[in-house]
Amino acid sequence: MTLDALAAALTWTGVAVAVLSALRLAATGDAAARLHVSAPVTVAAVPATIAGLALLPWSSWHDVAKLAVIGLLLAGTGPAAMLIAGQAVHRLDAPPPGPAETGTGGTDTGGTGAGGTGSAR
Repeated sequence: MTLDALAAALTWTGVAVAVLSALRLAATGDAAARLHVSAPVTVAAVPATIAGLALLPWSSWHDVAKLAVIGLLLAGTGPAAMLIAGQAVHRLDAPPPGPAETGTGGTDTGGTGAGGTGSAR
């Protein structure tokens, strides 16, 4: 396989994964499922596309350097962004906390508060 063929295969594989993920995303209704469906774009589509574009024979060294920076930024921030978005979706889907979970209701369990047996210093 020549370098041109490898570059084309990587580039079009990345594009195909991105397009299929976008089509699947449009058909998904749940927010958590949408987040799950968008993960292949950051994990597979972008790295394959960047590698394919970097291997093209007309790519200069500064094109490859820019693509490497984009790839490193995505590798460093992609998982964290997915984690934060997943936590936000979980908080939106979770039922509101009850009085015992918020700490505003219930009985005093001791310590230095009113009714507690601890001593304040």
